[in-house]
Amino acid sequence: MAFAWNAYSKPCPSDAREMLLLILLCVLVSSVISSLLFAWMTSSLAYDLFVAGIVAGTCACVMLVLLILVHPVRCVITVTVPALGTKQGRKIILSTALLYAITSCIPNITHNVGQSLHMLKCSTGNITQSVLKSACVPKGALYDINNKLHELPSIQSNSYWINLESGTYDKMQAMERDLAEASENVRVELAQLRRNIGQTSQVLKKSIAALFVLLMIGSSVAYVNSYLTQIKHDNVYQSKQLMEALRRVSGDITIPECYQKKLVKTSGLRMSAHELKRGLWGMMALLIYVLMCGLILGLDHFVYWSLQSLLAWASDIPDIHVTVNIDMSIKATYFDHATLTSVCAFLATGFLMVLGEVFARRLRRKVCASFYRSREEHRTQCLLLKILNKRKRPEGQDD
Repeated sequence: MAFAWNAYSKPCPSDAREMLLLILLCVLVSSVISSLLFAWMTSSLAYDLFVAGIVAGTCACVMLVLLILVHPVRCVITVTVPALGTKQGRKIILSTALLYAITSCIPNITHNVGQSLHMLKCSTGNITQSVLKSACVPKGALYDINNKLHELPSIQSNSYWINLESGTYDKMQAMERDLAEASENVRVELAQLRRNIGQTSQVLKKSIAALFVLLMIGSSVAYVNSYLTQIKHDNVYQSKQLMEALRRVSGDITIPECYQKKLVKTSGLRMSAHELKRGLWGMMALLIYVLMCGLILGLDHFVYWSLQSLLAWASDIPDIHVTVNIDMSIKATYFDHATLTSVCAFLATGFLMVLGEVFARRLRRKVCASFYRSREEHRTQCLLLKILNKRKRPEGQDD
């Protein structure tokens, strides 16, 4: 294993065996990354198999050539793996959870709202018909009274006329037509909104995924560049090389008290103040995503519960003979439990990534140290000089 990693991380192979091993490792890395890319594009981003296959195949070929020929590209690609556990990788996971909740719940909410309006239209129409039917009996009686009154001589001589025509039937029909028209307009608008949300969410999901991948690769490139050009960048680790150099130079491996707080063991569990602060900010960002996903899922459940209550209310309305038809044609849709499970899984993964971000960042530095051994020795010597100079200074003075 050590020989394989040495052949992979060296700038140039020493012999044919290392060259062959390097090619095999590069083929393995490019195949795994392209396979993951293909699965991600087809399952989560909803790309066609043909398009995803072309993109993944092209990525595999280009990556294979670059991995074999360009040493910094190998370092950047390898650094990107632990970078998945840092802030950029966590953004991808949490944004996927939020988009998954939006694309699953918002169309369901619009569907339930449309069903609620349709149910109200049907119930109101049936109530209107019942009112109209009940109004026919007194209306007929009033017409009979009017005719009887006109048969009386005194009323005929005075030319009295009792106008009992109130236009109630026409007004009821106009109200029913207006209600049906408004309900149809709202239904069409909600259906259009549901289609637009679905299309927009797919485009937004693909755009955000591409943006975060570019940001993740860009952050890896920036880290490698800072590692090579800035001697103080992320040079706060109490590594094995540093302790051996300190023992070899002075014979004393005691670290000054001020550096004991700054330096962190690569494989230790203790976190520095900067690492702790970064972890707290990550927890706050995770909490915001949890609240947004919970709000969307809760809104979906509230609309579903409201529609169920309306259906129960409609079933208790008397003298409506189409209650069975309403129950058959209007059905509330509740979000699949797989949606809740997937969102919770994404959020739980984000929580684990917050906890493991410290170790992912440390692993990223160790990868760079393996690829650029001479640069790591120079960085270790610089830190060693600081420690030795600190020993010679009074305790109250800083660097």
